[in-house]
Amino acid sequence: MNKHAWMDCAKAQGFESFEIYQSSAKSTQMTWYKGDMDTFVTSDVTGTALRGVYNGRMVNVATENPDDALMEETIANMKEQAMAVTSEDEAIIREPMDVTVSGENKVFHKPSEEKVKEVLASIEKKILAYDKRIFMVGELAYDETTSSREIVNTKGIDLRDENTAQLIIAEAAASQVDVIKNEYAIEVVEDLDTFDQDAFVKKICDNVLAKLDGVSLASGTYKTIFEKDAMTSLFTAFSEIFTGETISKGISPLKDSLNKKVFSEKISIVDDPQSKDALSAVDFDDEGCACTKKHVVKDGVFTTILHNSRTAAKMHTESTGNGFKGGYSSPVGVSMMNCYIEPGTKTLEDMCKDMGEGVVITDLEGLHAGLNAVTGDFSLQCAGYYVKDGKRDHSIALITVAGNFLDMLNHVVEVGNDIDWKYKTVVTPSIAFEGCAISGE
Repeated sequence: MNKHAWMDCAKAQGFESFEIYQSSAKSTQMTWYKGDMDTFVTSDVTGTALRGVYNGRMVNVATENPDDALMEETIANMKEQAMAVTSEDEAIIREPMDVTVSGENKVFHKPSEEKVKEVLASIEKKILAYDKRIFMVGELAYDETTSSREIVNTKGIDLRDENTAQLIIAEAAASQVDVIKNEYAIEVVEDLDTFDQDAFVKKICDNVLAKLDGVSLASGTYKTIFEKDAMTSLFTAFSEIFTGETISKGISPLKDSLNKKVFSEKISIVDDPQSKDALSAVDFDDEGCACTKKHVVKDGVFTTILHNSRTAAKMHTESTGNGFKGGYSSPVGVSMMNCYIEPGTKTLEDMCKDMGEGVVITDLEGLHAGLNAVTGDFSLQCAGYYVKDGKRDHSIALITVAGNFLDMLNHVVEVGNDIDWKYKTVVTPSIAFEGCAISGE
């Protein structure tokens, strides 16, 4: 694709500004099943998104095949589409700005095909040998992906970055009497030679076996700890309440809360796209706006609304560098990037001791159907374990936890220290709450 020719053509057809966004992903995935290689798949996909402003109106087109021979026709079609746009939002394609480069991301050591086979075969054997109740490794895979982004526009932006990830993915199934449970695990692996297979196997096997003994619980209000993975899931599901997208529309429970105390002073939320603790650090968003570290909530006070260029203009402020796409063909939305609740000092075990008796929730289901992001209310099926005398007593299943997200985060007992990034862009540690409504027997 001759990008400069496309931009010149757009200007010649009367576009006030024009932008080309490209994302590429090269991946290799090997899957293993019953002692042998099951699949070996490679892919190399590049997607292109074109944005242009014509007569003050923004138009978007996406394609996997930006043929230069179709350049004039494509841009003429975009011009026609722009005339039909009725949105009153300001159409913005950004000017260049200083972007601070944070340095290299994590370094991954690419393994040989034989090494991958050796590791997958070993993991499968270890999972199946761990306990006789584990009867199947339903999925076992190695995934290696290098992705890149490139943004150029007629205003002078010319940016590019690249990220690599290597993952081991496994699913184990266990049965006991008439109960069958599954557990899924993903681990970022920088070097297969030093990958701790035994720790990975122990974690997935212990988790699936613990699910087999789950029983329900009498309905009531219990002291509750949301373990880090469950808390991360809940927090991520409500992440849009901090964005200009929902606040500008008046559909966020935080719509009138900027610079006000909204949570317990024990809660501080940081958005840091350049964080080297995360799998992928980014220096600019999908509009070319520089990314920076900022507190969204500081000691319980809502300090920063997250914006892209469009939502910032609507609220007469500046973008926070949170304009990201869900995929190359998606419009630019507003998303957290490498966002986390600042950890405390206590381990999950310490928090269980302090709680004495109560519930630890480890899994949540039905997150999109069972919560209301406008009010903060939620009612979700969940599982976990019961704590008695400060120690894990037995597994819990077939229960529902209900509450209000904002109210919960105003009644925090303790924030744990067990933050774990792995492959996520939003994470929290385990958090202990004064009480949650549990429905069971």
